[in-house]
This record gives sequence, structure tokens and C-alpha cells, in this order.
Amino acid sequence: MGIKERLAQLRKKMAENHVDMYFVPTNDFHGSEYISDYFKVREFISGFDGSAGSVIVTKETAGLWTDGRYFLQAEAQLMGTGITLYKSGQEGVPTVNEFIGENIPEGGTLGVDGRLVSAAWAEGMRSVLAGKQAKLHLTHDLIGEIWMDRPMLMHEKAWLLSIKYAGETRASKLGRFREFIREAGGTQMVLTALDEIAWILNIRGNDILCNPVVLSYLVVREKECLLFVGENIFTVEERRELEADG
Repeated sequence: MGIKERLAQLRKKMAENHVDMYFVPTNDFHGSEYISDYFKVREFISGFDGSAGSVIVTKETAGLWTDGRYFLQAEAQLMGTGITLYKSGQEGVPTVNEFIGENIPEGGTLGVDGRLVSAAWAEGMRSVLAGKQAKLHLTHDLIGEIWMDRPMLMHEKAWLLSIKYAGETRASKLGRFREFIREAGGTQMVLTALDEIAWILNIRGNDILCNPVVLSYLVVREKECLLFVGENIFTVEERRELEADG
């Protein structure tokens, strides 16, 4: 299926969900700089495989924004797709937010997979849309609905990092972190950044190419610590060691 066919399928999904414009960032559920194949939705819908860029699809047009590292590559990969290249930072080129604010229909709806954007981004975007009385729709992964051979989420074998490499035990780090939470007036904290979770728990993995992280979430409370990860990525002995540290 070519890029034009993918765009046509996306526009059909947009129409079914009453979405006038769809935003596709380069991101994963954790705000990672590098992403695994499962999250390469921008590459799937545009054909552009550079490491940075965003796509906006409307009922009739589509555009890709990327920076100066990729202008030549993007021009070549977008040829024949019907997607316009917007060279970020160049004179006269609107930013993504400017384009959305100018082109969203009055009372229209901007869609995005809300798991791929931050709360701060959503708050700022609602301000942009307010000028047109438009809405932000965060609940549908429309590209996921048309990506039939999408790669699986990675949950590779993980391991515990020895104290001789980590330099400090996870129990010590958690203790210091709980003190930080108390000083901030909190009772618990949710961590979503994968490098932070890998650091504080002294764990490493292979869920993103060339990045030793584990796809995970961590909730740190005063008397317990909850780690959300893929099944069976730790051995029985490793699980026991983690449990021994709370």
C-alpha cells in the first residue's frame, strides 16, 4: 500500500470520527528521543524516515515539517506522495502551531493520539484552537486502525545492573527520591521517562534500538514501588531481588 493509499484510508477514518485535521508527531508514550518501530507512525503515513518531523493531514492536503538536517532527504522521500514539505526555521515557513491555527476550520476538530503528546502540548494547543472555537480530540489512534502489519511493542529480556557499574543501590536511590517527594509536599510520583526508570531501579533492557531502556512505567509511593513492564522480561531470581528492594 502506497503513501497516497494510506492517506486516503486515514482521511476515511478522520471523516468517520468527525476529525478535520490530524496531527502526527515523532514520539512514543514516554517522550523518548529515539523510538522503537511500533511508534514510527509518522514514517508509516509519510514515507519519510528521518529521526525528526511532524505530519499534519487535512481533508484535502498533507504537510511534513522537519529541520535542516533532512531537507534533501525529505524532498526525495515525499516525491509523488502529495505531501508538502515545510522546511522548519526557514523564512516564510509557518510553524506547526501557526499552520494549525490558520487552517483548522471554524468550530472544527484537531485529532491526535493523545498518548504521543504531553499535557503541556495539549494545553498549549487548546489555546491555539480557541481562536477558531475548535476542539482537540485525543482519544483515537487513527493510524493504528489502518496499520495492519504494525510491528509489535518491544518487551525484550531485561537485566539488573550490578552495583559495581551503577555505583549506588536502587534501595538508596529510592530512599533519596522519596525524600524529594516528601519535600515537594507529595505522597507519590509517576515516572514515565525510560532513562529515569532505568537509572533509579538499576535496570537495563533492549526495547529501543541502541538505547539500554525498558518500556515501563514506575509509581513511587512512601511505602511501595510499582513497576509496570512486559511479562517475563526478568528471571525469577531478578524478580526476587527487585521485590527484596521493595
